[in-house]
Amino acid sequence: YSPNEISGLILKHNLYGLEICPRAAQLAELALVFKAREQSRRFFQPEQLVRPQIIELQDVQFEDGELNDYIEALDLGDLFEPNLFKLLHQFEEAKNFGSLIQPCLDEWAIANVRRTIEAKDLSDQFFLRETHLKVLRVLEQAEALTQRYHVVVANPPYMGSRGMNAALKIVLQNEYENYKSDLFAAFFVRSLILSLKGGFIGFMSPFVWMFISTYEKLRSKITNDAVITSLIQLEYSGFEGATVPVCTFTLTNKSAPEYQGGFVRLTDFRGAENQGPKALEAIGNPGCGWFFRATSADFRRIPGAPIAYWISDRMRRCFLEGTPLSEVAEPRVGLQTGENGRFLRRWHEVNFHLVGLKYTNREEARKSRRKWFPYNKGGEFRRWFGNSEYVVNWENDGHEIQNFTDETGYLRSRPQSLNYMFRRALTWSFISSSFFGVRCTDAGFLFDVAGSSAFPSDNWRECIVGFLCSNIAFEMMKALNPTMNFQVGNVATLPLLIPRVLAVKSAIDAVVHGALAVARADWDNLETSWDFRDQPLLRPELKALTLETSWRNWEAQCTAAIRRMQELEAENNRLFIAAYGLEDELQPEVPEDQITLARADLRKDVAAFLSYAIGCMMGRYSLDHPGLILANAGDALPEFLEKVGQPLAELSFTPDADGIIPVLDGEWFEDDIVARSRAFLAATFPGSSVAENLRFIETALGKDLRKYFCADFYKDHLQTYKKRPIYWLVQSPKKGFACLIYLHRYTRDTLNLVLNNYLRPFLLKLEARQQQLELDQANDSLPAKERTAGRKELEKISKVLREGQDWEREALLPLAQQRIELDLDDGVKVNYLKLSAVLALIPGLAAKEE
Repeated sequence: YSPNEISGLILKHNLYGLEICPRAAQLAELALVFKAREQSRRFFQPEQLVRPQIIELQDVQFEDGELNDYIEALDLGDLFEPNLFKLLHQFEEAKNFGSLIQPCLDEWAIANVRRTIEAKDLSDQFFLRETHLKVLRVLEQAEALTQRYHVVVANPPYMGSRGMNAALKIVLQNEYENYKSDLFAAFFVRSLILSLKGGFIGFMSPFVWMFISTYEKLRSKITNDAVITSLIQLEYSGFEGATVPVCTFTLTNKSAPEYQGGFVRLTDFRGAENQGPKALEAIGNPGCGWFFRATSADFRRIPGAPIAYWISDRMRRCFLEGTPLSEVAEPRVGLQTGENGRFLRRWHEVNFHLVGLKYTNREEARKSRRKWFPYNKGGEFRRWFGNSEYVVNWENDGHEIQNFTDETGYLRSRPQSLNYMFRRALTWSFISSSFFGVRCTDAGFLFDVAGSSAFPSDNWRECIVGFLCSNIAFEMMKALNPTMNFQVGNVATLPLLIPRVLAVKSAIDAVVHGALAVARADWDNLETSWDFRDQPLLRPELKALTLETSWRNWEAQCTAAIRRMQELEAENNRLFIAAYGLEDELQPEVPEDQITLARADLRKDVAAFLSYAIGCMMGRYSLDHPGLILANAGDALPEFLEKVGQPLAELSFTPDADGIIPVLDGEWFEDDIVARSRAFLAATFPGSSVAENLRFIETALGKDLRKYFCADFYKDHLQTYKKRPIYWLVQSPKKGFACLIYLHRYTRDTLNLVLNNYLRPFLLKLEARQQQLELDQANDSLPAKERTAGRKELEKISKVLREGQDWEREALLPLAQQRIELDLDDGVKVNYLKLSAVLALIPGLAAKEE
């Protein structure tokens, strides 16, 4: 047969609905020549072959009573049994459902009905002709969809349930219940039905079906009823202009659990230009390192049967021999609030005296009468300890969340795993773009889905976190789910080789104890930790005569901490690799870029030093007392002095009286931000000159200190506090006037203080300076150079004056007169917008909460 003849044969008898192109014709020729050529010769004579024919599915609908009239007129009552009626209505939305439609009659029954109807004489039934054609149209389409094919090739549509219309959801629920999560999964199963036993099937699809738990039943269907003969897993950037998780694979429609399929893994070869060449190289050279052989039986040895074709037999045996982690440290999915923007805050936003720390159970928390409690919400990749950033409204045992309903009374929240809340836990980020970062948390935390948690006994706590932070656990997680969605079900099935691990448990515990101590100290060096005590550069063990030398000491300490953590993590890996017998597959060494500790960064560290200085100016911190001082609504100097326990005159550095710091292009006020910064340097490094330390700061920042405060400080502050700032920049539109206020010292009179104590005096000083400059311009005895400089300054002052006067009249004065009250429980997002007319813009502040 010629390729065209074979194409016609396939379309007529084997492969409905696919227009044959040259590549498809070659595929068809291979399929038939090697598998069915002689059989085809016996059944079909050359004159029976037809050219390619395409039938486009059409919607066919019958009006009420239309079929009854048709049956009565043609005397077809005996033919039209219930299943035929059902069949005739299966194509009412044929364009919507496509080839997912499974005709309820087999091909022989349909052919019999079609012959009977076609034999009917409609010459005297003119008004029934349209109904007759519609019936035949349904039968023709149904007959096509009952065929079985030697070859099925498809790039099926990808659509999750959220994108489906109601009718399509119903079809998938009724016909493809175990595969309804995405259209491509239903098409996989439909293609198995369309294929003859032993037939060939080829797909391109997302590769998520290979791993995640949603598709476990689909994997079971494929590996039990068919066999994967070949598969190529592309890298995420495998197609130019798109980042998609795609694979292409072939099946044979028969069970062959010991058949070794060929698998090509291109995940290490970034870029579309590498995919084809590297695939061909693997096929030509199976020993290349990215070609693998695996059987369906191999996949079933791993819980959930992921298509982890690349892992070794030894690692598969670990899954068979090990105890699932869930038996030692049950992983749990946490709370879903139903509306995070309503119930979650970053801890620094709210009244700190309403934050409850280290409560060990729900009853203790309820009795505390606190409102906000620590909340594990995942966060960026970090190992061992940290990412403690959020609090959740769990006042009165979470009454508001547990009763959070919509207008119909439907419960919007999902308060699950409540008996695990507040217990010491291990937590990890649900989604990661890099590695599996597991952390220990103290007692007192609630947790959500993105911060899923496991709960080992105290005896196993350090050993389990060591296992989860090891490269063995990460390799196993990639086998279970390389999509970087670290699901609770995947963690639960990780195998723990208890007898082998027990033999080295004491050594593991010692290593982990050291790693936890290093990671905790690193986290608490950040002022965004609620256990932040003081600025690292000012600690006795690091502080030197000058700020520069202090930073050099800090740099050395950071380097030493990273080296120490590398040693600890490598030793942790070595202990587990030996226990699992994987010395030939894994190496214990940990690259420095995988160590999740702070690196010394000159600009960043100096900016953090200045941030701490402003904290001391505002009274949030003190050089005379560790930790938070003023962090509650409306705090002022009396509360500061009470907490510090010293008279104002004895303080090393006094906080600002009203918590308002001018940020201007000149030193117009005594408490100007640069003047206070110089005073802070004098207080912290009395043995060296302010000028010397200031030079170091400006070198680190790459600019003059005043320019930094006017242009860059607030950007750094927004980045540090994730767009939920605690110091707010009151600023005129063209930045002629600006000052910082402290959220926790804000009162209804703060804007009046800004207006009367800063803006208006500033404008008066500008007017006085303006008058002086105007006199200078009239003084012919002044050098031309001075007069030119004065003229430029005069123009600038005039602009700032006009802007300041307009801003006072149009924005600051009206807002100050309103004496707006803020409720810290509402969070920065809500409160900042109340004063946004006089505050610096925060891009993205109004974005929807995660």
